[in-house]
Amino acid sequence: MKKKKSNQKPLTLDELIEYNQKVLFPFLEEIFLTKKEFQEFKNKEFQGFKNEVLTNFDAIQKKLDVLLTEKTIRECRERKEKKLWKIIIKALKEHRILSQKELEEIAKLEIF
Repeated sequence: MKKKKSNQKPLTLDELIEYNQKVLFPFLEEIFLTKKEFQEFKNKEFQGFKNEVLTNFDAIQKKLDVLLTEKTIRECRERKEKKLWKIIIKALKEHRILSQKELEEIAKLEIF
């Protein structure tokens, strides 16, 4: 196979400068913000976004506080219930109200 010969020559420095000014720089201006545009965005849009994020964060934090408090209370209640069941089962065992089979079944439940 024969290679195609390209009639295009590399750009000279002057041609490259001219190309950049006509094509590349106008294209980049459409993509990038100026400092003034960035400050306007930062002051208006970003501030609103920041406020919304912080508001959502505060709401999540309040919900987590409630959940953690409920968890602590539930764990405390469960500890007290376990102590109560130990006392009840011990009393039932000592006074022979429960049979050995019933005591074994309670032990299998692993309540405490």
